[in-house]
Amino acid sequence: MNRLLAAAAATALLVLAGCGVDGGEPEQPGPAVGAPAGPGTGAPAEPPTSSGAPPSPAAPDVPLRSAAGLPEVETQSPPVRVTVPALDADLPVDPVAVAPDGQMEIPEDAARAGWYRFGPSVGADEGAAVLAAHSGSFITPYGPLRDLVELEPGDAIEVTREDGQVLRYVVESARLIPKSTIDLSDYFRRDGEHRLVLITCDGVWQDDVQSYTDNTVVTATLVTS
Repeated sequence: MNRLLAAAAATALLVLAGCGVDGGEPEQPGPAVGAPAGPGTGAPAEPPTSSGAPPSPAAPDVPLRSAAGLPEVETQSPPVRVTVPALDADLPVDPVAVAPDGQMEIPEDAARAGWYRFGPSVGADEGAAVLAAHSGSFITPYGPLRDLVELEPGDAIEVTREDGQVLRYVVESARLIPKSTIDLSDYFRRDGEHRLVLITCDGVWQDDVQSYTDNTVVTATLVTS
């Protein structure tokens, strides 16, 4: 296990659930911009703001659990770009770690995704490769992954690695999950069947807590033939 991974594991295994435009983020990716939604639609309401841009949400408390005994992550070439044809989405991917507040770092610009570099990369033999992006930000009010919840089983996701290899995944599920009940610990697995996990914020903007009500979580399987 390399020193970087060992240091992160010794602190905690991140559980994603908060959206912070400032880059902090472990359970939910960033704010989204859209028309107010009715119950169950999954479309976030646009938070009121004089500039028309979504405000920067406060970073929520993030649950942590011990990483003691977790399996070592095999070194893989990191992802550098993710494309989702069904959403006409094409995002560069930045390797991210853990912010000083204990949350997963997320690129401030919603047009960029973050890969949790203390977990598996794409194409790993096992475990989940986690990519997360804000659904909207001051820089990009309507992020490319804003409509992530609309993906359907069988939709394609392509991830380019730093070594030039392009890996193709197919969507297994797309779920809109209330932040009040979500447990993302399973999506940060380092063992078990390999999956690609995409996460962003969704639902209705809550001005009192500066956060959205839900997360969209997409899981996808690697096409090997």
